[in-house]
Amino acid sequence: MSLRVKGFLFFIAAITLFQAGLGFWQWQRMGEKEAFLAGIAAAAKAPPRPLGEARLWDRVTVTGRFVHERSSYVRTSRPEPKPGVQAGRTLLGSGFGVFVMTPFITRLCGADGKCALINIYVNRGFLPTRADGRLPPFDRPTEPVTLTGFLRPTESAGFFPPHNDPQRQVWFFRSTDEMARLTGLPGAETLEQARVQYSRFIDLQAAPDAVDPPYGVEVEAFLAAIPNNHFQYALTWWGLALTNVVVLTFFLASRRRRGTSAV
Repeated sequence: MSLRVKGFLFFIAAITLFQAGLGFWQWQRMGEKEAFLAGIAAAAKAPPRPLGEARLWDRVTVTGRFVHERSSYVRTSRPEPKPGVQAGRTLLGSGFGVFVMTPFITRLCGADGKCALINIYVNRGFLPTRADGRLPPFDRPTEPVTLTGFLRPTESAGFFPPHNDPQRQVWFFRSTDEMARLTGLPGAETLEQARVQYSRFIDLQAAPDAVDPPYGVEVEAFLAAIPNNHFQYALTWWGLALTNVVVLTFFLASRRRRGTSAV
């Protein structure tokens, strides 16, 4: 067997082991993601926690005031309900629209009993836009309100378009740190400060009697929006590894037949 063929076999073996390892890693990630989603589902059934005691992805309750004049609007869309499936409130407004991201002034109390006023963004939910892209009128309460929702981390843009354009106030991701710095919220003088102060936001949970937009999120929709594709990824990597094995088997069999024929 020539050195060239040995190098080829070594390369294929290394790639196959690497792909198989990635498959097992994705299988492990699937278990972790399922446990993560189960934890969120359990938190959704438990009483909401005060913001000062909550961790990311907990359901929380806060009382305070909206700062409507510093809202940001994140472009999004909602699919049409499938035929024969009753649409929930979160899907009543299908088509193009925005997520209404509004700063919320509330009181944050620590374990030592000390409290301070803070700003945290609240995703009030989906607001369908008109055909010309303009925002329709929607409720902007000025009095103190008590909200319940899910505490989640700020979003970051991916490698591929579309990307946020903060200077034009065009948003495709809920990057609350950038929003806070652009709108001049306290504690967001620099992007580094904003990333600490505004590293999380609240997804408002839909009220049972809510009928008007913007629509908050329901638990089922909230869980469905968190991707869990690790099973498909594992099958893909294992399928590639198996393909290598099959191709290598045919390659070696072909070489053996040629060697036998030469004899």
